[in-house]
Parts: sequence; C-alpha cells; structure tokens
Amino acid sequence: MKFSIIDVSSSSISLLVAEIAGAEEETVFRDRASLTLMHYLDGRCLSRRGIQKLTDAVSVMKEKCVSLGADVLFLISTAALRAIENFEEVHAAILDATGVPVNFIDAETEAYCGYVANRGYGKGAVLMDIGGASIEVCDLGKEDASGRRCLNFGVLNLHEKFVRKIQPDAEEAKAIAKYVDRKFDKAGLPGEGVYGKVVLAGATNLALYSVYAEYAGAKEEDGRTMRYKKFKKLVKHLVTGSGRSRLILDAAPEKLYSVGIAAIVAKAFAKRLGAETIAVSENGVKEGYLRLVCEGKLHGAFYDFNKDECYALAETDPAVRTVKGEGAQPATKRRGRKPAAKPAEEGEAAAKEKAEAPATKRRGRKPAAKPAEEGEAAAKEKAEAPATKRRGRKPAAKPAEEDKAAAKEEAKPAAGEDAAKGEE
Repeated sequence: MKFSIIDVSSSSISLLVAEIAGAEEETVFRDRASLTLMHYLDGRCLSRRGIQKLTDAVSVMKEKCVSLGADVLFLISTAALRAIENFEEVHAAILDATGVPVNFIDAETEAYCGYVANRGYGKGAVLMDIGGASIEVCDLGKEDASGRRCLNFGVLNLHEKFVRKIQPDAEEAKAIAKYVDRKFDKAGLPGEGVYGKVVLAGATNLALYSVYAEYAGAKEEDGRTMRYKKFKKLVKHLVTGSGRSRLILDAAPEKLYSVGIAAIVAKAFAKRLGAETIAVSENGVKEGYLRLVCEGKLHGAFYDFNKDECYALAETDPAVRTVKGEGAQPATKRRGRKPAAKPAEEGEAAAKEKAEAPATKRRGRKPAAKPAEEGEAAAKEKAEAPATKRRGRKPAAKPAEEDKAAAKEEAKPAAGEDAAKGEE
C-alpha cells in the first residue's frame, strides 16, 4: 500500500511517498517546493493571496501523488499554521479546493515525530530540528516527553528580529548567538559531556549540509557528517566572507535567507554540547508521522484516492494520539466542492433543475411580439391610450371647415369701420 504525506512548514511544502508492506517501508518519492507563508501574513492572519498560494501548492503535490499511484494522503502542518488566527478559514479553503483535510500538528507531537524518525541513532545522541518558526530538541535515548524540548522561535523569527539585510553581519551574528544561548539555558538543555553525537534534521539543516559540502569538498561516503572545526570556519565565512551569498546560491539558493542563521544556531548548540562531529538526517516530521500511523499510534484525517473521499479516524485506543485540531471523529465523506456530474447525468440534472425553478419575470427588455400578436397589441394599445391634445402647431383645417371659418370672418365688422362709427 502506498502512503503519501504532504508537510506544510514555515518555509516550504514537502512530499513523501512510501510503499508500506507490514513492517517493511520503502521510500518511493520525495519532493519539496519553497513556500514561505510568513511573507503572506496580514497581521496574524494568512492573507487571501497566501491562502491561494498554499492551496495551489497542495493541489500540485496531490497531483504528483495521483501520478505515483498513492492510495492515501495525509496533509500535516506544523509551526507554519500554529501562529495564525484564521486557521479554520485556511483549512476550509484547502478542503474545498483539493478535498484534502489538514491535520494540525502541535509542538509536542511535532517533536515526538522527529524523535520517532531518528531514534535509530540510539542512546547518547541528541536531535535538533531547526525550522522557520520553531526548534525541537529531542534526546534520542528517551521515548517519554521528558527528553523533548520545543522552542517557540526559528530562523525566520531570528531574521526578523536581528537581521537588517539578507545575511547577518558580525554584530548581528553575536546578538543571535547570545539570544539562542539564553533560550537554551531557559529550556534547561544540558551542557558538555552529556551527549556523544549531535544530529540535525529538517529542510534548513539539509540545505546547510549542502553548503558545507560545497565549502569543505565533502563526499557522499562521509554520510552527511560535518566536522565541527571545519563547520566553525564555514560559519565565520557565512558571516564575514565576501563570497558567502554566491556559496549559498550555488548550493542551496532556496535557503538564501535562512542558511546563515541556521549555521549560527547549530554552532551554538554543538559548542554547548562539545560535539566534534555533527550528523545531518534526511528524516524528519513526515517520516515519523508515517511510522506512527502505520504502527497505529497516531490517528489523523486522510484522503482516500481509491474512493475519492476523506476520512477522520475515530480514536480506538486511549494510548493512541489523535492529531489536535481534527479530534476523534467518525469516518466522514469528502467535504468541499461537489464532484462534476457524469455525462449521462448532466441532461437529467439540467432538466430537473429547470423544472424545479420557480417562474420569474424576465428582467431586461421586453421580448419581441410574435407576428400574429403584433396587430392585436397595437390596436389594444391605441384603444387604451387617453385622449390628449397635440402640442405644437395647430393642425391644418379640413376643406369643409375652411369655408365656415371664412364666412364667419367676413361677418365680423372691420376694425376701421368700428372706429369711424365711434367718431360720428
């Protein structure tokens, strides 16, 4: 069975398609597209333009799932939509446009998914997932929540708070490092000697490794591992180097605004723990979410391609997590726009709609009368019209009336005669 998962993050939208057969899991396809939703905020709400960009991106990813023959699709969103106030409006727009429901992932579940995706690194390893609007830190040797920390800021927040231009300068980098150290202290993160390995996860950290590989000439056999001494030199170059923007554009152009800040955060974290090497994992929230769903430990709403319907699974086990925002719901049919009628049904539907429509007067110009009706209408209109005096010049008199008028005129005495009689 093919499972697909779309993840909407603060700076991108990504897709994972995997073939699941019992305990076996094989990744079939991965894809990612840049989409920074924070650029489309209107106050604390996602703007109409932002909603349209998001629904378009989900539609494109859904079509890729169709072409790959996926059976089901889960759409999840993490910190990208946690801070916005019109989440319900966004959810309704996506559902109406694509038929796919959104599973809202809270911070705790996001950290748990990251842990599950990377627990193979074993005891003594610690994971840091640096996102656009949040950072998750997980002790990979502890399954319970005591080993996980969720920090409510990310690279985009740090850029907005400290950076005036595209890349941070030396003074801004120092301010970011101090701010991050204070946040680490407040979160109760341990210091040197507790962990033997640091693991970075998330799209921004994968981009950071690409920049490191370009800078240090790292090879594939290194297994996405960064040496701290070389990494420290890279961070300095990203802060003060003259060719820093060119380096990022060559290796990870979609992360031009975020790679430098992510490098500062990762360096502060590795320095705090005294790490000599830093591993970068390609597994993150999507991979952990998929494993938890397959293990029956996580339930969420999904879209069924075979039935063209979406469902929200009911919670059957108290130990099973239900994604916050969807709740424990019974299976429901697809909500949203009505599917197009089949050709055979279109004629019946149109006839039925015409028959049921109430009779209404046609607005606009009066329709032309039929030939047989024109004479009757004209006669009726002439008979009903009230008699009115014609304005303008007096109409010419008829011949019989002209003679009478002339005779009457002759009978009247002339004005001169009347005056003469008066004088006499």
